[in-house]
Amino acid sequence: MSNKNPFADFFASCTSASNPFAEVFDWDSAVNSGRQNAKAFSDAAKAASEGAQAIARRQAEIAQKSVEEFSKFFKEASAAKSPEEGVAKQAEFAKCSIESALKNASEISEIASKSNKEASDIIGKRISTAISEVAANANSNKKKSSSAAA
Repeated sequence: MSNKNPFADFFASCTSASNPFAEVFDWDSAVNSGRQNAKAFSDAAKAASEGAQAIARRQAEIAQKSVEEFSKFFKEASAAKSPEEGVAKQAEFAKCSIESALKNASEISEIASKSNKEASDIIGKRISTAISEVAANANSNKKKSSSAAA
């Protein structure tokens, strides 16, 4: 069984003096760019994961609070002295529940939006940097080609 790495052989042949593209293409820059891309995607995934965890924690808090509110409501509703008082308590509970649900949904949406923006900003910055690197590499290679031809 051979332990040879075909990728190492490929990159070695690409950078050898016998390859006419070795002087034109900066393989070290390409590999470094790939590493930076991987780091950017890793950082973006971490930001998205942290956002998902924050959402899950907040949803658990909301669920616990809802159970406590339901329990309190049922105690109060069962202690109502008249049907009218019971209906009034139910109406107030429904109103408060709807208001709370809207507020909670807005809060969860804000957490998700913040997390998504952070992750997309990381990727956006890396794309901008990568484009600048490609342009700089192309200009550098253009200068190398023109000085080699002269």
